[in-house]
Amino acid sequence: MSARLFLHEVGDIDGATRWRALGAGWLVPDLPGHGVVPPEEGAYYAPGDVALVGVRALAAAGLDGEPPLVAGHGWGAFGAELLAAAGRASALVLVDGLGGPWVSRSELIDAQHAWVRAVLADPAALAPPPPGALDPRLRHGFPSIWERTFTEARRLAITVPVLALESPASVTPTDERGSRVAAFGGDARVEEIAEASPQAVLAALSAWSRAQR
Repeated sequence: MSARLFLHEVGDIDGATRWRALGAGWLVPDLPGHGVVPPEEGAYYAPGDVALVGVRALAAAGLDGEPPLVAGHGWGAFGAELLAAAGRASALVLVDGLGGPWVSRSELIDAQHAWVRAVLADPAALAPPPPGALDPRLRHGFPSIWERTFTEARRLAITVPVLALESPASVTPTDERGSRVAAFGGDARVEEIAEASPQAVLAALSAWSRAQR
C-alpha cells in the first residue's frame, strides 16, 4: 500500500492529534503555527506552505518515493490539491475542501491587501507566538483564494482520482458542489458525510476504494 498523507485544517491546534485517529499507515504532520509546533520566523502562513509541510514530512519519514494518497481538511485540502496538481499524489481526498463561495479577482486582491495592512498595523500579530500557541497572524483571518478561474485551471491539471467529502460544516454552497467537482481533470465524485471526522472519512474512503476495483 502506498503512503497516505493527511493535512489538517489551518488554525486548528488539535488538528494533527485528532486526525491521527485515522490509524496506522497515515502520516499526519502538525502544521507549524497552526497546531502545537510553533512557526518558523516568517514562514508557514501562505496557503501553499501547507503543501511544503507535507513534502517535508514525507521525506523525513522516508516516504518520498511513490506518490502517496493525499487527503486534507479545509485549507489542508488546498495543500493536498497543490500536491496533486504537481504530480505528487496518487489520489486525492478533500474533506470540506471544495472552498467557500466564489469571489471575483478584484475581491480576492482586495482581501489579501487588507490582510497585509491589518497584520502590519498590529505589532502583536508580528510577534512570534509562545510554544503551543497559534500563529498570531491568524487573528486577522486567512485570505480566501477561491477565485473561480484560478481554481478551475488548477483543478483541470489534477487527473488522479478525487473524492470530495462534504459535511454539514462545509462552506461550499450545496448547489455548487457538483460543478466544482466536475472541474477536475480526472475521475472525481462528491459525497455527503455526517461529520468531518476520521471515522466518517475512513468509512467513505473504504467504500470508494472498493468501487474503484
